[in-house]
Amino acid sequence: MIIAKRLKGKAIATLLGPTGEAARRALSRVKDSITNAPRRLDFYFEIADAWSYLTALAVRRLVENFPIELAFHVITPPSSDVDAAPTLRPPHAVRDAHLLAQFYALEFPGKREADSGLVRDVSTALIRARPAMQQLEAALELTRAMWQNDKKLLATLLGKWGTEAHNSVPPVLNSAYAELRKRGHYQGGMLHYNGIWYWGIDRLPYLEAELAKDLQRDVVHTVEQRPLAERGPLALSDKPLTCEMWFSFRSPYSYLALEQIETILAPYKVPLVLRPVAPMVARGLPVPGVKRMYIVRDAKREADRLGISFGELCDPLGTGVDHCIALAHWAEQRGAGLAFARSAMRGIWSEARDVAEYVDLRAIVERAGLPWDEAREAISRPEGAKAAAGNAADLAVIGLWGVPSFRVGDFVAWGQDRLPLLADRLRRHALVGSS
Repeated sequence: MIIAKRLKGKAIATLLGPTGEAARRALSRVKDSITNAPRRLDFYFEIADAWSYLTALAVRRLVENFPIELAFHVITPPSSDVDAAPTLRPPHAVRDAHLLAQFYALEFPGKREADSGLVRDVSTALIRARPAMQQLEAALELTRAMWQNDKKLLATLLGKWGTEAHNSVPPVLNSAYAELRKRGHYQGGMLHYNGIWYWGIDRLPYLEAELAKDLQRDVVHTVEQRPLAERGPLALSDKPLTCEMWFSFRSPYSYLALEQIETILAPYKVPLVLRPVAPMVARGLPVPGVKRMYIVRDAKREADRLGISFGELCDPLGTGVDHCIALAHWAEQRGAGLAFARSAMRGIWSEARDVAEYVDLRAIVERAGLPWDEAREAISRPEGAKAAAGNAADLAVIGLWGVPSFRVGDFVAWGQDRLPLLADRLRRHALVGSS
């Protein structure tokens, strides 16, 4: 059984590796050549999505820098089978958009989630057919007024761009969302080029590199970090800092974050508090196949960028996760929580180790410098599962549901993509004490 899972892990690694991604790009190019279709960038825009607004700002700059055809699609919010927390996602997106705008040279005008009535009004204008670049400009103007909650300005802009009947909106947006799902994705703020998906401004560097290669141009960075002079001292708290990190053993992004977090915290001597949780599906949150495939492929791309081994994986869902949660609690009590978590994650995501089996689990435990005999006794203890349930409840209190998530003082963020922002906030916090 273990040998079979190792072989399966190697097969998955091959699919996720450069050969698999090159094949997807090649297939896209073949389709373009058969249909004589020009190279184009597809942008899927969700009106009430703060990340879509930031991405639209970047897309406007992108098409100025690269001569490429743009296709603009206005879609509905994600459907229920992929939207794990429909009430938490919009306010978190606004909070996250502000963090991104502070870090990058962008502006986000919203203070809270968009008013549903204004969203409906903007929808009546954005379903009107117009050239893609005009649609992009219309979307930026209209949603900027919407995020500002400026009803007078929005009324003027609706008159400028023209509207359709309210009952015409659902069929158009639903059809565009169905097309997005058919092509292999599930949410707004997405860019699609040459058969590959790029999420928001976080994945722009990959897209810029691909466009530069195809169009034989120098790479142009569409979104730059704000100058350090604009990111001066900013306190995270008036109390000693700790970094709480919520993670799941079934999350590839959690693995990438665990490989980086120690290096980020060490210069500032901020202690790490690990807070493992059960996987989303075990907490009743949906993760369908289309979402899992994108996440694993994207995690592989990020792992390669970061120089982290990834791809020979073995899904730990079920008994494997139960083992890891129990042992994580036990290891934390021995002062070896991070050592065990990193060893287990490496086994799951880069060595295809089956943590449901004692043979592989023992190797993981002993690699972390822990005694197997004691670990084996700890596997059946219930304290770890109880702690994980409490961790999940606390995660919801701060308005989050996914992993990895972080809290340091008043900084709250979700995703390994936010580790550069965390590092910057720690730097700025340290400046407060030295000024």
